[in-house]
Amino acid sequence: MPAQFVTLPVFLCGAASLAISAVLIGLPSRERLAEQNAVPWRLLTAALIMATGLKGAQWTALGGLTPLPAPYWAADWAVTFALTFTFLFWYPRHATGRAAHITLALLLTVILAQFPLWHWTTLPAAAYVTAAGLLLLGGAVSLGGSLLLRQVNGGAFPIGVISVSQGLLITLVTLAFTAPLHALSSTAPLTPSLTASWMKAMFLITAFSLIVREVQVRRARRFQQQIHDKTAALQREQDLHVALIESLNDQVVICDVAGQLVGHNSRASKLHERNPIGTFPADWAQTYGLHTTNFSRFLHLEEIPLYRALQGEQVRDTLIGVQTGQTRRVVTCNANPIRNAQGTIIGAVVAMNDVTDREQARQELERTAARHAHILNSLDEGLLMLDLDGRILSFNDRVSDLLGVNAASAKHFADLLTGSIVRDVNGQRLPMQSVNFTRMLSGQASVADSVVEIIRADGTSRWVRNHVQGIYQDQKLSSVLYTMVDITSQTQLNSELQRVTRYASISGLPNREYFEQLAAAVPDAPERTLLVLRCLNITQLRTMQQIRLAEKLTVRFTRSLQDSYPDALLFGQLDEQTFAAVLPHAAADLHPDLLTPVTVDGEQLFPRVSACARLCPASEDIGVAVHETEGALENAPLGTLLPFETRHVEELRRALLLESRLQLALRTLPFTVHYQPIVNLDTGRLVKAEALIRWTDEQLGFVPPDQFIPVAEQMGQIQVITDFVVQAALTEARRASAALGCPFRIAVNLSPVELNAPDFMDRIRHLMHCEPDAPEHLGFEVTEGGVLEHLDVVSGHLQQLRDWGFGLALDDFGTGYSALSVLQHLPIHHLKLDRTFVWGIGGNEKQRVVTAAVVDLAARLNVDVICEGIETLEHEGILRSMQCALGQGYLYSRPLPSPDWSALDTSTALHR
Repeated sequence: MPAQFVTLPVFLCGAASLAISAVLIGLPSRERLAEQNAVPWRLLTAALIMATGLKGAQWTALGGLTPLPAPYWAADWAVTFALTFTFLFWYPRHATGRAAHITLALLLTVILAQFPLWHWTTLPAAAYVTAAGLLLLGGAVSLGGSLLLRQVNGGAFPIGVISVSQGLLITLVTLAFTAPLHALSSTAPLTPSLTASWMKAMFLITAFSLIVREVQVRRARRFQQQIHDKTAALQREQDLHVALIESLNDQVVICDVAGQLVGHNSRASKLHERNPIGTFPADWAQTYGLHTTNFSRFLHLEEIPLYRALQGEQVRDTLIGVQTGQTRRVVTCNANPIRNAQGTIIGAVVAMNDVTDREQARQELERTAARHAHILNSLDEGLLMLDLDGRILSFNDRVSDLLGVNAASAKHFADLLTGSIVRDVNGQRLPMQSVNFTRMLSGQASVADSVVEIIRADGTSRWVRNHVQGIYQDQKLSSVLYTMVDITSQTQLNSELQRVTRYASISGLPNREYFEQLAAAVPDAPERTLLVLRCLNITQLRTMQQIRLAEKLTVRFTRSLQDSYPDALLFGQLDEQTFAAVLPHAAADLHPDLLTPVTVDGEQLFPRVSACARLCPASEDIGVAVHETEGALENAPLGTLLPFETRHVEELRRALLLESRLQLALRTLPFTVHYQPIVNLDTGRLVKAEALIRWTDEQLGFVPPDQFIPVAEQMGQIQVITDFVVQAALTEARRASAALGCPFRIAVNLSPVELNAPDFMDRIRHLMHCEPDAPEHLGFEVTEGGVLEHLDVVSGHLQQLRDWGFGLALDDFGTGYSALSVLQHLPIHHLKLDRTFVWGIGGNEKQRVVTAAVVDLAARLNVDVICEGIETLEHEGILRSMQCALGQGYLYSRPLPSPDWSALDTSTALHR
C-alpha cells in the first residue's frame, strides 16, 4: 500500500497513544510533573499504551507487506515497552529542562522502538536520503512542539500540542523505516535480521540499565534532600534554643551525660567572669567558686545543683554562693535532668538567678525581727497591730496571756475574741468589731482609749485598758496599734473608768461635762474667776494633718497652764483647743509663760493664745458662763487677756453679720479707694501717695478696714481686696502722673496673710505681664508683724519686688515687738514712722529724742523716713529739723477718692 494512504492512520495511532500516556503521567502541568513521581500503575499503563501505539503505527505503515512471525513481533513490542517505560520514567524529572534534550530523548526512543527487525534489500540512494529527511523532519517537528508546549501550562491545549507534534514525529519516523519497503516490487515476506535482533536486545539491556540508574539517582537525591531537611530543622531548633536561653534573665549552664559543660548563655559567663565550658563535675566547685551561702567552704559534688540534676533529681530554689575573685554573690538554682525520647538522661541544665541583695536584706530583716520580737515579748503590755481590714499583722506573747487564746492561730481581730464576751464599763456587751478601730478608719481620731471587761472562754475575767493609736505613712493611715494593759486590780479599774469617761485623753484634764460638774461644787469666793483660753496652734496642726505635733503641743500647753496658775481651783479642757480654769482671784493679765515658744519634735512653735476672764460667783450657772466666755474669745486679741463684758456677746452677733455681709461684698465689690498724698518736707511737693480702701454697707454702715480686713483674711479672700486696690491704684497713678507731668507712685498696703500666700508672687508676675508699667506706678507697704512671722521668706519676696522696680515701705514702724532688729534684713526704700511718734512730739522731750534717733538710724541705713500723722505746722517744723525727708497727714490732705493732683501739689508747696 502506498505511503500516502497509511499516513493518517499511522498519525492517529501515534497521536492517540501519546495523548493518553501524557494524561496518565500528569501532563499538562510540567511543574507538578517534575515535583512528584507518577503513580507506578499509571506509569506502566502509559508505557503499555505508548508501546502499543508505536507498534500499531508500524504495523499500519507496513500495509500489505507480509509481517514477521508473531514471536518476533512480541519480542519487538517488549523492547518497545521497555524503551517507552524508560523514557516515561526519565521524563518527569527533566520535564522543565531544555526542549532540545527532551526532543532528542523522544526522537531516540521512537527511532529505537521503530528500528526494523527485517532485512532490507538494496535500495536506491534516494530512498536513504528520504528516510534521513523524514527523521530530521520528525525531530524538527518534535522540537517545535516542545518549544510551543513551554509557552502554555494547564488546560487541553498542551495535550493537543503533544498529540499533534509528537504524533507527527512518530508518523515521520515510522514512515522513514517503512516507506522504502513500499517501493520494492516484490511481495515476499519480510525476513528477520539477526543483527537487528541483537541490537534490539542491546536496546532492552540499555533500557533496563537506564531505569536502574534513574532509580538509584532518585533514591540518592531523595536521601540527600532528607539529610538537608533534617540538618536545616536541627539547625533551626538549635538556633531557637540558643535564642531562648539568651533571652532569659537567669544564668543558664548545660552539661552532657558525662558531666562536661557544653553550653551556657552570656549571663552565665558574666557571673563567673569566664565561659563555663569543657570542665567536668569534679572541677566545678573549685573552677567556678561554688560555695555554701555563708561562703565557709566549697560545695561538695553531691551538693551542686547541676550534678544533682544529672543524677535524675529535680532541684528547686536552692541557694548557693558564687565567688569570683573578691566578688561574692548568692544565687538561687533550679536544675532539671535532660532526657531523650526513651527517658534516658543525656544531660542536665541549671538556671541561676542572682539574689544577693534580696538575700542580704532578708537576713538583716530576720535579725532585726528577732531582736524586735524579743523586746516586744518582754513587755508587760500586750501589743497588737492590725491592718485596715482588721487582719493581724503582728503581736507579742502578752496578747495571748491577756486574752487567754493562742494568738498565733488567729488571723483576724475577731478570732482573738472567739468564745469570749466583751463588755464596757456599764456592763453592756460590745460587738466583736472594735468601736475605736472604726473611729480610726473614719479619721475621727488618731488615738483613743477604752476600758473593757473580757470574760474569757475558760470563765475567767480580765479588765483591760486599750490604747488604740493610728500608724501613718505619708500622712495616710496604714495600720492600727493596740496597747493592752491588764487593770483587773480594782484601784486601776476605778481610775481608768474615771479617766476615760471624765477626762480628756491627751491632756488628762476634766472634759467639758465633768469640768462643769466640778466647777459647780467649787467653794465660792469674792473674786472667783472663770478663765477660758484657746491655743489656736492645736487646731491648725490638726488641719495640716500634724496630729502627733498637735497632741504633744496639747500636753505642753496643759503643763504650762498648770504651772502658770498653781493656785487654780480647777482646770479643764473644753475641746481640742479650748481650756478653762477656775481661779480664786481676779485675773488682769495673761501669764507670759503661756506665750513662750516651745520646741516639739525639734520644731519651734509660738503659741497663738487668746484668753477671756470673767467673775463667776457660785450663784451663776457655770454652763452659761462658759458658753458666753467662749463666745467672747472671738474678740480677744492674740497674746492678751480680754476682760469679759456683756457687749462681747453683741459684738459676736455683729461679727457674724459682718462676715455674712462681707461675703456678699466680695462678689459685688462695693468698695472705694481713697488716696492720701505724701510730700517732701523740704519742697512741699507731692512725692507719692497711699491707697486706702473704704467700705460702707447698707446694714452695717461705714465699716473700718481694721474690722473687715481681718475677716477677709480668715475667710481666705483677702486676695480679692488686694487685686481690687492694686488695679484702682494703678489707674489713679497713671492719672496723677499725667497731671503732674512726672512718674507718680501710689503705695498699696499688703496684708501679712497676702504677703505669705504661696501664689502672691505669681500674681505679681501676671500683673507685670498684663501691665508692664506697674512697677513704675506702684509700691507696697508691709507691717512689721507680717514681716516677722516668716522673715526669711518675706525678705526674699521683698527683694524680688525691689528688683522688679516696685517701691517698698515698712508701715506702722514702732508698733510691734521689735522693729530695729529687722531693718538690716529688709530691702525697703522707706520707713513709715507711726503717728504715735508724731502726735506727742511737740511737748514731750523724750518722744522727740526717740523720734530723732529713729530718723538718724534710718538715714545711716540709707532708708528714707515717712512720718505719718502730721497735723500741724509745728509737727512739720520739728520733723524737718530732724532731717526727716517725707511726711503724710491731715496738714496736707485727708484721704480723697479722686484727688485733684495738680491742685494738691500747688497747695502743699504753699506751706514753704
